[in-house]
Amino acid sequence: MNQRKKQRKKTLLGLTGIVLSMTFVAVGCGKPGSFVETVKPEADDKRIEITWANNFNAPEADDNYVQKQLEQKFNVKIKNVKLERQGWKDKFNVLLASGQIPDIFPIDANEIDLATWADQGIIASISPDEIRKNMPNYSKALESFDAGAWNAGFYNGRNWGIPKVWPTGNSGMIPGYNEAWLKKIGYNEPPKTLAGLEDVLIKFVNNDPDGNGRKDTYGMSGRGKLPIQMFTSVFSAYGVSPYQFKLGADGKVVYGGITEETRSALKLLNKWFEAGLIDPEFITADNGQLNEKFANQKIGMVDNMGWRNFDADSVYIKKDALDKGQHVIAGKPVIGPAGKSYALSYGARQAPVLLGVQLEKDEAKRVKIEQILEYVATNPEGWLLTVYGEKGVNYEMNGDFVVARPKPEASKAGAGSFYNPLYNVDTSMLKYNTTSESLNLKAKLDSGYEPLRDIIGPTVLTAKAKYWASLQTLMDNYLIKAIIGKEDTDKGFDDFKANWLISGGQELTDEANKVYAQRQKK
Repeated sequence: MNQRKKQRKKTLLGLTGIVLSMTFVAVGCGKPGSFVETVKPEADDKRIEITWANNFNAPEADDNYVQKQLEQKFNVKIKNVKLERQGWKDKFNVLLASGQIPDIFPIDANEIDLATWADQGIIASISPDEIRKNMPNYSKALESFDAGAWNAGFYNGRNWGIPKVWPTGNSGMIPGYNEAWLKKIGYNEPPKTLAGLEDVLIKFVNNDPDGNGRKDTYGMSGRGKLPIQMFTSVFSAYGVSPYQFKLGADGKVVYGGITEETRSALKLLNKWFEAGLIDPEFITADNGQLNEKFANQKIGMVDNMGWRNFDADSVYIKKDALDKGQHVIAGKPVIGPAGKSYALSYGARQAPVLLGVQLEKDEAKRVKIEQILEYVATNPEGWLLTVYGEKGVNYEMNGDFVVARPKPEASKAGAGSFYNPLYNVDTSMLKYNTTSESLNLKAKLDSGYEPLRDIIGPTVLTAKAKYWASLQTLMDNYLIKAIIGKEDTDKGFDDFKANWLISGGQELTDEANKVYAQRQKK
Protein backbone atom coordinates (compact mmCIF):
# COMPACT_ATOMS: atom_id res chain seq x y z
CA MET A 1 0.00 0.00 0.00
CA ASN A 2 1.52 3.34 -1.03
CA GLN A 3 1.91 6.24 1.37
CA ARG A 4 -1.08 8.15 -0.02
CA LYS A 5 -3.44 5.19 0.43
CA LYS A 6 -2.12 4.65 3.96
CA GLN A 7 -2.77 8.30 4.78
CA ARG A 8 -6.29 8.12 3.35
CA LYS A 9 -7.08 4.95 5.33
CA LYS A 10 -5.69 6.50 8.49
CA THR A 11 -7.75 9.65 7.95
CA LEU A 12 -10.99 7.79 7.32
CA LEU A 13 -10.47 5.59 10.35
CA GLY A 14 -9.84 8.69 12.45
CA LEU A 15 -12.93 10.39 11.16
CA THR A 16 -15.02 7.30 11.84
CA GLY A 17 -14.73 8.09 15.54
CA ILE A 18 -16.56 11.31 14.88
CA VAL A 19 -19.31 9.46 13.07
CA LEU A 20 -20.04 7.27 16.08
CA SER A 21 -21.19 10.35 17.99
CA MET A 22 -23.34 11.70 15.16
CA THR A 23 -26.47 10.55 13.42
CA PHE A 24 -26.32 9.99 9.70
CA VAL A 25 -29.61 9.61 7.90
CA ALA A 26 -30.08 8.65 4.29
CA VAL A 27 -33.51 9.40 2.95
CA GLY A 28 -35.16 8.37 -0.25
CA CYS A 29 -36.79 11.54 -1.45
CA GLY A 30 -35.21 14.17 0.59
CA LYS A 31 -35.30 17.81 1.31
CA PRO A 32 -32.44 20.23 0.70
CA GLY A 33 -29.82 19.53 3.33
CA SER A 34 -30.39 15.77 3.37
CA PHE A 35 -28.06 13.15 2.03
CA VAL A 36 -30.13 11.53 -0.68
CA GLU A 37 -29.64 8.02 -1.94
CA THR A 38 -31.13 7.77 -5.41
CA VAL A 39 -32.30 4.46 -6.81
CA LYS A 40 -29.35 2.29 -7.78
CA PRO A 41 -29.10 1.23 -11.40
CA GLU A 42 -30.25 -2.25 -12.30
CA ALA A 43 -27.58 -4.88 -12.67
CA ASP A 44 -27.66 -4.64 -16.45
CA ASP A 45 -27.46 -0.83 -16.42
CA LYS A 46 -24.10 -0.02 -18.02
CA ARG A 47 -24.36 3.71 -17.43
CA ILE A 48 -21.62 5.45 -15.47
CA GLU A 49 -22.95 6.54 -12.08
CA ILE A 50 -21.80 9.96 -10.89
CA THR A 51 -22.19 10.97 -7.25
CA TRP A 52 -22.86 14.70 -7.51
CA ALA A 53 -22.54 16.72 -4.29
CA ASN A 54 -23.30 20.40 -3.91
CA ASN A 55 -24.45 22.83 -1.24
CA PHE A 56 -26.13 25.38 -3.47
CA ASN A 57 -29.51 25.38 -5.23
CA ALA A 58 -30.30 21.80 -4.25
CA PRO A 59 -33.16 20.43 -6.39
CA GLU A 60 -36.43 19.75 -4.61
CA ALA A 61 -36.55 16.15 -5.76
CA ASP A 62 -34.42 13.49 -7.39
CA ASP A 63 -34.97 12.37 -10.96
CA ASN A 64 -35.89 15.93 -11.84
CA TYR A 65 -36.06 17.36 -15.35
CA VAL A 66 -32.52 18.75 -15.50
CA GLN A 67 -31.03 15.58 -14.05
CA LYS A 68 -32.87 13.37 -16.53
CA GLN A 69 -31.82 15.52 -19.48
CA LEU A 70 -28.16 15.31 -18.49
CA GLU A 71 -28.42 11.58 -17.85
CA GLN A 72 -29.95 10.97 -21.26
CA LYS A 73 -27.52 13.17 -23.17
CA PHE A 74 -24.37 11.73 -21.56
CA ASN A 75 -25.61 8.19 -20.84
CA VAL A 76 -24.94 8.48 -17.11
CA LYS A 77 -26.84 8.04 -13.85
CA ILE A 78 -26.54 10.89 -11.33
CA LYS A 79 -26.75 10.26 -7.61
CA ASN A 80 -27.55 13.51 -5.79
CA VAL A 81 -25.94 14.51 -2.50
CA LYS A 82 -27.81 17.63 -1.42
CA LEU A 83 -26.44 19.90 1.30
CA GLU A 84 -27.61 23.19 2.76
CA ARG A 85 -25.60 26.36 2.14
CA GLN A 86 -24.94 26.91 5.84
CA GLY A 87 -23.31 24.24 7.97
CA TRP A 88 -22.71 21.96 5.00
CA LYS A 89 -19.17 21.03 5.95
CA ASP A 90 -20.03 19.20 9.17
CA LYS A 91 -22.49 16.96 7.36
CA PHE A 92 -20.13 16.54 4.45
CA ASN A 93 -17.33 15.41 6.76
CA VAL A 94 -19.66 12.76 8.11
CA LEU A 95 -20.15 11.52 4.57
CA LEU A 96 -16.38 11.41 3.99
CA ALA A 97 -15.83 9.67 7.31
CA SER A 98 -18.22 6.92 6.27
CA GLY A 99 -16.00 6.27 3.26
CA GLN A 100 -18.46 7.75 0.76
CA ILE A 101 -16.35 10.10 -1.33
CA PRO A 102 -18.48 11.84 -3.97
CA ASP A 103 -17.24 12.31 -7.50
CA ILE A 104 -17.94 16.07 -7.46
CA PHE A 105 -17.50 18.13 -4.29
CA PRO A 106 -19.59 21.10 -3.02
CA ILE A 107 -19.02 24.47 -4.64
CA ASP A 108 -18.10 26.24 -1.38
CA ALA A 109 -15.01 24.13 -0.69
CA ASN A 110 -12.06 26.52 -0.30
CA GLU A 111 -8.29 26.35 -0.67
CA ILE A 112 -7.83 25.17 2.91
CA ASP A 113 -10.24 22.30 2.25
CA LEU A 114 -8.24 21.54 -0.89
CA ALA A 115 -4.96 21.25 1.02
CA THR A 116 -6.54 19.18 3.80
CA TRP A 117 -8.27 16.75 1.47
CA ALA A 118 -5.23 16.48 -0.81
CA ASP A 119 -3.06 15.55 2.18
CA GLN A 120 -5.67 13.03 3.30
CA GLY A 121 -5.90 11.39 -0.13
CA ILE A 122 -9.57 12.31 -0.61
CA ILE A 123 -9.48 14.41 -3.81
CA ALA A 124 -8.09 13.79 -7.28
CA SER A 125 -5.27 15.61 -9.01
CA ILE A 126 -5.96 16.38 -12.66
CA SER A 127 -3.61 17.40 -15.46
CA PRO A 128 -4.30 20.91 -16.79
CA ASP A 129 -3.57 19.54 -20.27
CA GLU A 130 -6.38 17.03 -19.86
CA ILE A 131 -8.80 19.74 -18.77
CA ARG A 132 -7.83 21.91 -21.73
CA LYS A 133 -8.32 18.92 -24.06
CA ASN A 134 -11.73 17.85 -22.74
CA MET A 135 -12.98 21.32 -21.81
CA PRO A 136 -11.57 23.52 -24.61
CA ASN A 137 -14.30 26.16 -24.65
CA TYR A 138 -14.34 26.39 -20.88
CA SER A 139 -10.56 26.72 -20.68
CA LYS A 140 -10.63 29.48 -23.28
CA ALA A 141 -13.37 31.37 -21.40
CA LEU A 142 -11.53 30.97 -18.10
CA GLU A 143 -8.14 32.07 -19.39
CA SER A 144 -9.55 35.01 -21.34
CA PHE A 145 -10.93 36.32 -18.05
CA ASP A 146 -8.05 35.35 -15.75
CA ALA A 147 -5.14 33.30 -17.05
CA GLY A 148 -3.77 33.06 -13.51
CA ALA A 149 -6.84 31.23 -12.23
CA TRP A 150 -4.90 27.97 -12.44
CA ASN A 151 -2.70 29.13 -9.54
CA ALA A 152 -5.53 28.59 -7.04
CA GLY A 153 -5.52 24.82 -7.61
CA PHE A 154 -1.79 24.09 -7.49
CA TYR A 155 -0.52 22.41 -4.35
CA ASN A 156 2.58 20.28 -3.79
CA GLY A 157 3.47 20.52 -7.45
CA ARG A 158 0.13 19.19 -8.74
CA ASN A 159 -3.15 20.63 -10.00
CA TRP A 160 -6.25 19.73 -8.02
CA GLY A 161 -9.68 20.10 -9.53
CA ILE A 162 -11.07 22.32 -12.26
CA PRO A 163 -10.26 26.02 -11.86
CA LYS A 164 -13.06 28.56 -11.68
CA VAL A 165 -13.67 32.27 -11.30
CA TRP A 166 -16.57 34.39 -10.09
CA PRO A 167 -16.49 37.53 -12.28
CA THR A 168 -18.81 39.44 -9.95
CA GLY A 169 -16.14 39.16 -7.27
CA ASN A 170 -14.00 41.71 -9.09
CA SER A 171 -16.44 44.46 -8.12
CA GLY A 172 -15.78 46.43 -4.96
CA MET A 173 -17.95 47.25 -1.97
CA ILE A 174 -19.54 50.67 -2.10
CA PRO A 175 -21.56 52.66 0.46
CA GLY A 176 -25.29 53.30 0.40
CA TYR A 177 -26.97 56.23 2.20
CA ASN A 178 -30.50 57.18 3.18
CA GLU A 179 -31.08 59.88 0.59
CA ALA A 180 -33.72 61.72 2.64
CA TRP A 181 -31.36 61.86 5.62
CA LEU A 182 -28.59 63.32 3.47
CA LYS A 183 -30.88 66.07 2.22
CA LYS A 184 -32.14 66.74 5.74
CA ILE A 185 -28.59 67.47 6.94
CA GLY A 186 -27.74 69.64 3.93
CA TYR A 187 -26.05 67.18 1.54
CA ASN A 188 -27.21 66.97 -2.06
CA GLU A 189 -24.90 64.01 -2.73
CA PRO A 190 -22.97 61.43 -0.71
CA PRO A 191 -19.65 62.51 0.87
CA LYS A 192 -16.50 62.00 -1.16
CA THR A 193 -13.87 62.15 1.59
CA LEU A 194 -13.33 60.46 4.93
CA ALA A 195 -13.65 63.84 6.66
CA GLY A 196 -16.93 64.40 4.83
CA LEU A 197 -18.17 60.98 5.92
CA GLU A 198 -17.40 61.83 9.53
CA ASP A 199 -19.41 65.04 9.22
CA VAL A 200 -22.35 63.14 7.73
CA LEU A 201 -22.30 60.55 10.50
CA ILE A 202 -22.19 63.23 13.20
CA LYS A 203 -25.22 64.95 11.69
CA PHE A 204 -27.05 61.65 11.23
CA VAL A 205 -26.78 61.26 15.01
CA ASN A 206 -27.35 64.84 16.18
CA ASN A 207 -29.62 66.52 13.62
CA ASP A 208 -32.72 64.33 14.01
CA PRO A 209 -32.66 63.07 10.39
CA ASP A 210 -35.79 60.95 10.84
CA GLY A 211 -37.72 63.92 12.24
CA ASN A 212 -39.16 62.15 15.27
CA GLY A 213 -37.83 64.66 17.77
CA ARG A 214 -35.62 62.11 19.53
CA LYS A 215 -31.89 61.41 19.44
CA ASP A 216 -32.28 57.73 18.60
CA THR A 217 -30.32 57.27 15.39
CA TYR A 218 -26.80 56.12 14.57
CA GLY A 219 -24.66 57.02 11.62
CA MET A 220 -23.71 53.49 10.65
CA SER A 221 -23.38 49.91 11.82
CA GLY A 222 -21.10 47.06 10.74
CA ARG A 223 -21.31 43.39 9.87
CA GLY A 224 -19.69 42.08 13.03
CA LYS A 225 -20.60 38.48 12.22
CA LEU A 226 -18.39 38.72 9.11
CA PRO A 227 -15.61 41.13 10.07
CA ILE A 228 -13.99 41.19 6.64
CA GLN A 229 -17.03 43.26 5.56
CA MET A 230 -17.03 45.42 8.70
CA PHE A 231 -16.46 49.19 8.22
CA THR A 232 -14.95 48.68 4.79
CA SER A 233 -15.26 52.41 3.96
CA VAL A 234 -12.90 53.35 6.76
CA PHE A 235 -10.29 50.63 6.26
CA SER A 236 -10.35 51.18 2.49
CA ALA A 237 -9.79 54.92 2.98
CA TYR A 238 -6.50 53.95 4.61
CA GLY A 239 -5.72 51.62 1.68
CA VAL A 240 -6.05 48.37 3.61
CA SER A 241 -8.25 45.40 4.37
CA PRO A 242 -7.30 43.69 7.64
CA TYR A 243 -8.04 40.30 6.08
CA GLN A 244 -5.96 40.57 2.92
CA PHE A 245 -2.29 40.37 2.05
CA LYS A 246 -0.91 43.56 0.51
CA LEU A 247 2.44 44.94 -0.59
CA GLY A 248 4.17 47.00 2.07
CA ALA A 249 6.27 50.09 1.41
CA ASP A 250 9.35 47.82 1.24
CA GLY A 251 7.82 45.80 -1.61
CA LYS A 252 7.28 42.73 0.59
CA VAL A 253 3.99 40.98 1.23
CA VAL A 254 2.43 41.82 4.61
CA TYR A 255 -0.90 40.91 6.16
CA GLY A 256 -3.19 43.93 6.25
CA GLY A 257 -4.39 43.45 9.81
CA ILE A 258 -0.95 44.07 11.33
CA THR A 259 -0.08 47.19 9.33
CA GLU A 260 0.06 50.79 10.49
CA GLU A 261 -2.85 51.54 8.17
CA THR A 262 -5.05 49.21 10.20
CA ARG A 263 -3.84 50.75 13.45
CA SER A 264 -4.80 54.23 12.19
CA ALA A 265 -8.20 53.05 10.94
CA LEU A 266 -8.93 51.46 14.31
CA LYS A 267 -8.07 54.67 16.13
CA LEU A 268 -10.61 56.56 14.04
CA LEU A 269 -13.28 53.88 14.45
CA ASN A 270 -12.79 53.90 18.21
CA LYS A 271 -13.17 57.69 18.19
CA TRP A 272 -16.43 57.35 16.24
CA PHE A 273 -17.66 54.59 18.56
CA GLU A 274 -16.96 56.64 21.67
CA ALA A 275 -18.78 59.59 20.06
CA GLY A 276 -21.87 57.44 19.52
CA LEU A 277 -21.68 57.48 15.72
CA ILE A 278 -21.59 53.68 15.44
CA ASP A 279 -24.44 51.41 16.49
CA PRO A 280 -23.07 49.37 19.43
CA GLU A 281 -24.99 46.31 18.24
CA PHE A 282 -22.66 46.01 15.24
CA ILE A 283 -20.73 43.35 17.16
CA THR A 284 -23.41 40.72 16.55
CA ALA A 285 -24.97 42.11 13.37
CA ASP A 286 -25.44 40.14 10.19
CA ASN A 287 -26.68 41.34 6.82
CA GLY A 288 -30.30 40.80 7.73
CA GLN A 289 -29.98 43.01 10.80
CA LEU A 290 -28.19 45.72 8.81
CA ASN A 291 -31.04 45.59 6.32
CA GLU A 292 -33.63 45.91 9.07
CA LYS A 293 -31.86 48.78 10.84
CA PHE A 294 -31.51 50.75 7.62
CA ALA A 295 -35.11 50.16 6.54
CA ASN A 296 -36.36 51.13 10.03
CA GLN A 297 -34.30 54.35 10.02
CA LYS A 298 -32.01 53.36 12.88
CA ILE A 299 -28.86 53.87 10.78
CA GLY A 300 -28.31 56.08 7.74
CA MET A 301 -25.46 54.35 5.95
CA VAL A 302 -24.35 50.83 5.01
CA ASP A 303 -20.88 50.38 3.53
CA ASN A 304 -20.65 46.75 2.41
CA MET A 305 -22.94 46.98 -0.62
CA GLY A 306 -22.18 46.10 -4.22
CA TRP A 307 -23.45 47.81 -7.34
CA ARG A 308 -25.98 45.00 -7.89
CA ASN A 309 -27.68 45.91 -4.62
CA PHE A 310 -28.93 49.07 -6.28
CA ASP A 311 -30.59 47.18 -9.12
CA ALA A 312 -34.39 47.20 -9.27
CA ASP A 313 -34.54 43.52 -8.40
CA SER A 314 -32.22 43.73 -5.38
CA VAL A 315 -33.32 41.76 -2.34
CA TYR A 316 -30.81 43.45 -0.03
CA ILE A 317 -31.27 46.83 1.66
CA LYS A 318 -32.91 48.64 -1.22
CA LYS A 319 -36.09 46.56 -1.51
CA ASP A 320 -36.89 46.54 2.20
CA ALA A 321 -36.01 50.21 2.46
CA LEU A 322 -38.27 51.10 -0.46
CA ASP A 323 -41.10 49.09 1.08
CA LYS A 324 -40.84 51.35 4.13
CA GLY A 325 -40.55 54.58 2.21
CA GLN A 326 -36.75 54.99 2.30
CA HIS A 327 -34.58 55.50 -0.74
CA VAL A 328 -30.98 54.37 -0.68
CA ILE A 329 -28.50 56.24 -2.86
CA ALA A 330 -25.11 54.87 -3.88
CA GLY A 331 -21.92 56.69 -3.04
CA LYS A 332 -18.32 56.21 -4.10
CA PRO A 333 -15.74 54.84 -1.65
CA VAL A 334 -14.46 57.86 0.27
CA ILE A 335 -10.92 59.20 -0.13
CA GLY A 336 -8.81 59.26 3.02
CA PRO A 337 -5.13 59.12 4.00
CA ALA A 338 -4.39 56.63 1.20
CA GLY A 339 -5.11 59.41 -1.29
CA LYS A 340 -7.35 57.36 -3.61
CA SER A 341 -10.85 55.98 -3.67
CA TYR A 342 -10.38 52.31 -2.77
CA ALA A 343 -13.00 49.58 -2.36
CA LEU A 344 -12.68 46.15 -0.79
CA SER A 345 -12.96 43.44 -3.47
CA TYR A 346 -12.86 39.70 -2.94
CA GLY A 347 -11.57 39.23 -6.46
CA ALA A 348 -12.87 36.82 -9.07
CA ARG A 349 -10.44 33.97 -8.48
CA GLN A 350 -11.79 31.06 -6.42
CA ALA A 351 -10.80 27.59 -5.28
CA PRO A 352 -11.44 24.95 -7.98
CA VAL A 353 -14.26 22.45 -8.30
CA LEU A 354 -12.86 19.32 -6.67
CA LEU A 355 -13.28 15.71 -7.72
CA GLY A 356 -13.03 12.54 -5.63
CA VAL A 357 -9.71 10.66 -5.48
CA GLN A 358 -11.29 7.57 -7.07
CA LEU A 359 -11.43 9.44 -10.37
CA GLU A 360 -7.64 9.38 -10.68
CA LYS A 361 -7.97 5.71 -11.67
CA ASP A 362 -11.33 6.00 -13.44
CA GLU A 363 -10.53 7.83 -16.65
CA ALA A 364 -13.90 7.07 -18.24
CA LYS A 365 -15.85 8.74 -15.43
CA ARG A 366 -13.36 11.59 -15.12
CA VAL A 367 -13.61 12.43 -18.80
CA LYS A 368 -17.40 12.11 -18.71
CA ILE A 369 -17.60 14.65 -15.89
CA GLU A 370 -15.32 17.02 -17.77
CA GLN A 371 -17.55 16.71 -20.83
CA ILE A 372 -20.68 17.43 -18.78
CA LEU A 373 -19.10 20.47 -17.15
CA GLU A 374 -17.95 21.77 -20.54
CA TYR A 375 -21.52 21.44 -21.82
CA VAL A 376 -23.29 23.12 -18.90
CA ALA A 377 -20.74 25.92 -18.54
CA THR A 378 -20.23 26.99 -22.17
CA ASN A 379 -22.91 25.50 -24.41
CA PRO A 380 -26.00 27.74 -24.51
CA GLU A 381 -28.28 24.70 -24.52
CA GLY A 382 -26.61 23.17 -21.45
CA TRP A 383 -26.29 26.49 -19.68
CA LEU A 384 -29.95 27.43 -20.10
CA LEU A 385 -31.03 23.92 -19.10
CA THR A 386 -29.09 23.81 -15.85
CA VAL A 387 -29.54 27.44 -14.84
CA TYR A 388 -33.22 27.90 -15.77
CA GLY A 389 -34.77 24.49 -16.43
CA GLU A 390 -37.29 23.61 -19.12
CA LYS A 391 -38.13 26.15 -21.77
CA GLY A 392 -41.86 26.85 -21.90
CA VAL A 393 -42.30 25.60 -18.35
CA ASN A 394 -39.64 27.35 -16.27
CA TYR A 395 -38.74 30.18 -18.64
CA GLU A 396 -39.45 31.83 -21.96
CA MET A 397 -37.14 33.76 -24.28
CA ASN A 398 -37.55 37.39 -25.28
CA GLY A 399 -34.91 37.58 -27.98
CA ASP A 400 -31.72 36.50 -26.21
CA PHE A 401 -33.09 37.43 -22.79
CA VAL A 402 -34.50 34.83 -20.40
CA VAL A 403 -37.87 35.59 -18.80
CA ALA A 404 -37.87 33.26 -15.82
CA ARG A 405 -40.93 31.98 -13.99
CA PRO A 406 -41.14 31.67 -10.18
CA LYS A 407 -38.13 30.02 -8.55
CA PRO A 408 -40.06 27.26 -6.69
CA GLU A 409 -40.89 25.76 -10.07
CA ALA A 410 -37.25 26.00 -11.12
CA SER A 411 -36.23 24.11 -7.97
CA LYS A 412 -38.63 21.31 -8.83
CA ALA A 413 -37.04 21.11 -12.26
CA GLY A 414 -33.53 20.95 -10.77
CA ALA A 415 -32.53 24.34 -12.18
CA GLY A 416 -30.06 26.67 -10.50
CA SER A 417 -26.38 25.94 -10.05
CA PHE A 418 -26.52 22.49 -8.44
CA TYR A 419 -25.61 20.75 -11.70
CA ASN A 420 -23.64 23.73 -13.00
CA PRO A 421 -20.99 24.82 -10.49
CA LEU A 422 -19.19 26.74 -13.26
CA TYR A 423 -22.16 28.76 -14.57
CA ASN A 424 -20.54 32.15 -13.87
CA VAL A 425 -17.30 31.62 -15.76
CA ASP A 426 -18.23 32.10 -19.42
CA THR A 427 -19.18 35.77 -19.56
CA SER A 428 -20.71 35.35 -23.03
CA MET A 429 -23.72 33.88 -21.22
CA LEU A 430 -24.47 37.26 -19.62
CA LYS A 431 -26.63 38.15 -22.61
CA TYR A 432 -29.24 35.70 -21.35
CA ASN A 433 -29.86 37.31 -17.96
CA THR A 434 -28.35 40.79 -17.86
CA THR A 435 -30.48 43.72 -18.99
CA SER A 436 -29.13 46.83 -20.64
CA GLU A 437 -30.34 48.72 -17.56
CA SER A 438 -28.13 46.55 -15.36
CA LEU A 439 -25.14 47.05 -17.63
CA ASN A 440 -25.68 50.80 -17.54
CA LEU A 441 -26.01 50.71 -13.75
CA LYS A 442 -22.76 48.77 -13.47
CA ALA A 443 -20.99 51.29 -15.69
CA LYS A 444 -22.23 54.09 -13.46
CA LEU A 445 -21.63 52.60 -10.01
CA ASP A 446 -18.88 50.02 -10.48
CA SER A 447 -16.31 52.60 -11.53
CA GLY A 448 -14.35 55.56 -10.23
CA TYR A 449 -12.46 53.59 -7.60
CA GLU A 450 -9.53 51.19 -7.33
CA PRO A 451 -10.37 47.70 -6.02
CA LEU A 452 -8.45 46.42 -3.00
CA ARG A 453 -7.70 42.74 -3.58
CA ASP A 454 -5.53 40.22 -1.81
CA ILE A 455 -2.13 40.32 -3.52
CA ILE A 456 -1.87 36.53 -3.19
CA GLY A 457 -5.49 35.59 -3.79
CA PRO A 458 -6.96 32.15 -3.01
CA THR A 459 -3.74 30.13 -2.93
CA VAL A 460 -3.01 26.88 -1.15
CA LEU A 461 -0.50 27.92 1.52
CA THR A 462 0.62 25.14 3.83
CA ALA A 463 0.79 27.52 6.79
CA LYS A 464 -2.72 28.76 6.08
CA ALA A 465 -4.09 25.25 6.37
CA LYS A 466 -2.30 24.89 9.71
CA TYR A 467 -2.98 28.23 11.36
CA TRP A 468 -5.76 30.08 9.56
CA ALA A 469 -8.65 29.34 11.91
CA SER A 470 -6.79 30.53 15.02
CA LEU A 471 -5.24 33.54 13.24
CA GLN A 472 -8.64 34.65 11.98
CA THR A 473 -10.10 34.37 15.48
CA LEU A 474 -7.25 36.48 16.84
CA MET A 475 -7.93 39.11 14.19
CA ASP A 476 -11.70 39.10 14.71
CA ASN A 477 -11.42 39.50 18.46
CA TYR A 478 -8.79 42.21 18.41
CA LEU A 479 -10.48 44.36 15.78
CA ILE A 480 -13.82 44.41 17.56
CA LYS A 481 -12.28 45.01 20.98
CA ALA A 482 -10.11 47.83 19.60
CA ILE A 483 -13.12 49.53 18.03
CA ILE A 484 -15.17 49.44 21.24
CA GLY A 485 -12.21 50.43 23.43
CA LYS A 486 -11.60 47.12 25.16
CA GLU A 487 -8.12 46.97 23.61
CA ASP A 488 -5.86 49.96 23.01
CA THR A 489 -4.31 50.75 19.64
CA ASP A 490 -0.86 51.71 20.90
CA LYS A 491 0.97 49.07 22.94
CA GLY A 492 -2.10 46.86 22.62
CA PHE A 493 -1.75 46.84 18.85
CA ASP A 494 1.97 46.05 19.13
CA ASP A 495 1.17 43.13 21.44
CA PHE A 496 -1.54 41.86 19.10
CA LYS A 497 0.81 42.04 16.12
CA ALA A 498 3.52 40.12 17.98
CA ASN A 499 1.00 37.50 19.09
CA TRP A 500 -0.35 37.12 15.55
CA LEU A 501 3.13 36.60 14.14
CA ILE A 502 4.24 34.01 16.70
CA SER A 503 0.93 32.14 16.39
CA GLY A 504 1.72 31.14 12.81
CA GLY A 505 1.40 34.52 11.12
CA GLN A 506 5.13 34.85 10.48
CA GLU A 507 5.27 31.43 8.86
CA LEU A 508 2.22 32.33 6.77
CA THR A 509 3.75 35.66 5.74
CA ASP A 510 7.07 34.05 4.78
CA GLU A 511 5.27 31.51 2.59
CA ALA A 512 3.15 34.25 0.99
CA ASN A 513 6.30 36.20 0.11
CA LYS A 514 7.84 33.09 -1.41
CA VAL A 515 4.76 32.48 -3.58
CA TYR A 516 4.63 36.14 -4.63
CA ALA A 517 8.32 36.12 -5.59
CA GLN A 518 7.88 32.94 -7.65
CA ARG A 519 4.97 34.47 -9.57
CA GLN A 520 6.98 37.59 -10.35
CA LYS A 521 9.60 35.44 -12.06
CA LYS A 522 7.09 33.86 -14.46
